Amino acid sequence: MIFGQVDQLRIRDAELSDAAAVLRMLNELDEETRFMMLEPGERGLDVARFAGWLADLRLRSDCYLVAGEGSEVVGFAHAERGLYRRNKHSAEVVMGLLPRARGRGVGTKLLAAIDEWAARVGVTRLELTVMAHNLPAIGLYSKRGYAAEGVRRHSLVVDGQPVDELVMAKITE
Repeated sequence: MIFGQVDQLRIRDAELSDAAAVLRMLNELDEETRFMMLEPGERGLDVARFAGWLADLRLRSDCYLVAGEGSEVVGFAHAERGLYRRNKHSAEVVMGLLPRARGRGVGTKLLAAIDEWAARVGVTRLELTVMAHNLPAIGLYSKRGYAAEGVRRHSLVVDGQPVDELVMAKITE
């Protein structure tokens, strides 16, 4: 399903055939930003394993979206629901954009598509963590209805320095 288009970018569900392009983008993202969880070279996934993970997400009706520009993937957002009856209404959201895709409305479109998926599958709570000094991302999440719920102090170490994470969530209609 295609959710939206910004300039020449298309926001759509990831296909298994996207695995190599998505993995290239994730590895590039690890190199180009300090705001993602993994450091350069740490990902360690091969294409077949990543495609298998995508297939598992689809079986569970979880969500993995890509922002594509031609055959290149320049961003992603994914949401995984809880596994049990008591937390299946809640999903953990992760998003990343290559620097060249930022400031173009791509993140807004990805989060809107996550909202559409959540409504379709009965998810009423979306949650995420973001590095406390990543003000552009916090601004985007806030504009999309996410509110701060707390701080995870010194939860990460980036470049040898402790980093706090902000926990944010939104309750969907």
